Amino acid sequence: MFRLLSPIHRIATRPTTSGGIRWSSYVGDVRCWDNLSKSYFARGFATRSATSGAVHPAGNRNRGFKSHDGHRRHERLLVLGSGVAGCATALTAARHGIPVTVLHAGSLKEDCNSYWAQGGIIYKNYRLLEGANGGMAQEKRLVDTTLSLVEDIRVASGYLGKLQRGDELEEGRYEGELVLNNRRNGVNSYSPGNVLGKKCATTGIHWNEDAAWKLACEGPSRVRELLLGKRDGGMNHEGESSQGVNSTGCVVPIDRVKDQNFGADVLSLCLEASHAAPRIIHHADCTGKAITTHITKAAANHPLIEFVGDSIATDLLFDSQNSSTTNDGGIVIGAQVLDKRSNQLTSYYATHGVVLASGGLAGIYQHSTNPVGFNALGSSVGLALRLENQMLGANNGGIVSDLEYIQFHPTSLYVPNEARFLLTEALRGEGAILRDADGRAFARDYHPNGELAPRDIVARAVFSETQKTSGDRHNAFLDITHRDSDWLKGRFPSIHAHLTSRENPMDFTKECIPVIPAAHYTCGGVTTDLDGRVVGSKEGRWYRNLFAAGEAARTGLHGGNRLASTSLLEGLVFGSSVGEMVAGAGMSDYEAEEVHGAVHEARSAIELQLAKESALTLKGLRGGTQDAELSREANAILIHLKSLMWDNVGVVRDPAKLSTAVSELTAIRDQADLLWEENFERNKAGEEVVALRDAAYAGLALAKSALANRVSGGAHYVSTQEDVNEVFSDGESSSDEEEEDVMVAAARC
Repeated sequence: MFRLLSPIHRIATRPTTSGGIRWSSYVGDVRCWDNLSKSYFARGFATRSATSGAVHPAGNRNRGFKSHDGHRRHERLLVLGSGVAGCATALTAARHGIPVTVLHAGSLKEDCNSYWAQGGIIYKNYRLLEGANGGMAQEKRLVDTTLSLVEDIRVASGYLGKLQRGDELEEGRYEGELVLNNRRNGVNSYSPGNVLGKKCATTGIHWNEDAAWKLACEGPSRVRELLLGKRDGGMNHEGESSQGVNSTGCVVPIDRVKDQNFGADVLSLCLEASHAAPRIIHHADCTGKAITTHITKAAANHPLIEFVGDSIATDLLFDSQNSSTTNDGGIVIGAQVLDKRSNQLTSYYATHGVVLASGGLAGIYQHSTNPVGFNALGSSVGLALRLENQMLGANNGGIVSDLEYIQFHPTSLYVPNEARFLLTEALRGEGAILRDADGRAFARDYHPNGELAPRDIVARAVFSETQKTSGDRHNAFLDITHRDSDWLKGRFPSIHAHLTSRENPMDFTKECIPVIPAAHYTCGGVTTDLDGRVVGSKEGRWYRNLFAAGEAARTGLHGGNRLASTSLLEGLVFGSSVGEMVAGAGMSDYEAEEVHGAVHEARSAIELQLAKESALTLKGLRGGTQDAELSREANAILIHLKSLMWDNVGVVRDPAKLSTAVSELTAIRDQADLLWEENFERNKAGEEVVALRDAAYAGLALAKSALANRVSGGAHYVSTQEDVNEVFSDGESSSDEEEEDVMVAAARC
């Protein structure tokens, strides 16, 4: 027997004498619990026998979802972005019976920022024990603990206060009484303002310790659940194609080594900057490519998940007229989407809401490690800001936060007139040395940890060295020539291939490589709580049915600066949480009822909207040819915007340049809006206009955030700052105590 757990909307059920189930009303799918197998499964019901009440299946679920008619297609979750966070969300939601549509801007679902991650993903080192060279076995303890990871994240973040929790926690779900600052007693029953976390008295950085504990406690199990095979304690069998409904993920070919102590072939774990232990698993120097290739395949094979490519969300759709909650501004019901191939605009409705998972905004800089294209142009931030403006009439509700904390990767390949190429953190983890043009190692001039200092410090060190020379003489190089040549080529095959395939080849095993910082990662983003629900931190407002995960989201995990190799794990952990939140999994009956109530309200709003559209015109069927001259104009403005961001909102900032940037970006934002509004109805505005519009909204918000923050901290460095450091709140420690604390932690790394 099974019992119903999470229907799409409320159902009154009772067993009948014929063995069927009788219910009052139903549209969509039902999430069920099988008492025999002790697992969830999805079941679709379409008709009911009037006499016996017997249930008749809707048909083959492999086919049913992907061939819905228009009246059932909106019974789904809409995910914007096909990277690790988007796929983790989709796989988790689908495992609980929720149909998912994943939209991605490129023609290939693998075309996402996750694909380009080189270094690796945090796991856990179960082999590194204290007293391994002596002492009783029962006295040995793990060196790599949840507490040590949380502390590493704190140090890298730029938050100088001490941890609220100094005790170790076991792996497992981080929820309930474990949560320090943001306990959930019902879905909407606590103040959203708490999501920002504690504020550092010295640096002004907000850091959410709960987000770090969640990552540390849930991370290893999410890696096993979504990425590893049985031999590594995972949930996925090697050789299986994840065809079944109950499949959870994939098996990524992580590098392995022979371990004499364990007498087995085990996962290779490497050390990266600011980590207290070697805990990073990897696939050579292209871990993102390996993970993305396998997890997108697993998601595409799931019968409840569909991918739609060449699709760019231009605006979020919401309903404010039929909201059951007063003064909440409404509920998100979908997104307006541009098909790049036909230049057609279509309304994608979704009863289960929309997930923003399209990456960050580091691509709006002239020098960026992000690939050329639509990726990393601030799509999620732009969508969120326009939604906030529509709902509130202004962008002051805190739907985005901490945008000034843009992480500049210290080492991208510097060749004039060529796109920047990322030289992974793992190179320095494996012993690479930063040298100036005279061969002098300079990293320890800036921090006692040298090349393994937090990224923001290393990035400013490299930037500072490049400013000491002029003309054609570059002054910052990465040197790893002291390591074995064959080993380097095997450990970093992508870097070796890229350098040797250039018109003027380079050999990083024999020569120093010129480097320069480049915009890499967005530490802030769309403000969310621990479950991925979008929050207006200033207004205390929930944006119902709107979620965010991955680099698009600001969970407070990174504070002012990201610890190496946290990004892929963040996508897995918080993307999975969004999938469970959407499905109502692991909630009390009261909390699940609130989730189902939002879905029911969204359904009603969508059906009313569909009726209006049907009565007026088939809006979703119109297409057109984009204006080539308009596209060239938008692209030229975007190039100027990127240059403006690098020159005025770059590695080192000053208020005068930031003020200039805000003024110019305001004009660019207004111009981008005008280009869109004058041309989208005629279907003349294509991908270039959409990209410019997103980049302008994101860039302006970033520059405003940087201008408002005159305190240097983390990745935000102000060259001439006012003396505003005497701000204390929440009973935090003094700056002297904070500085002493951070130096002790840094020395340990």
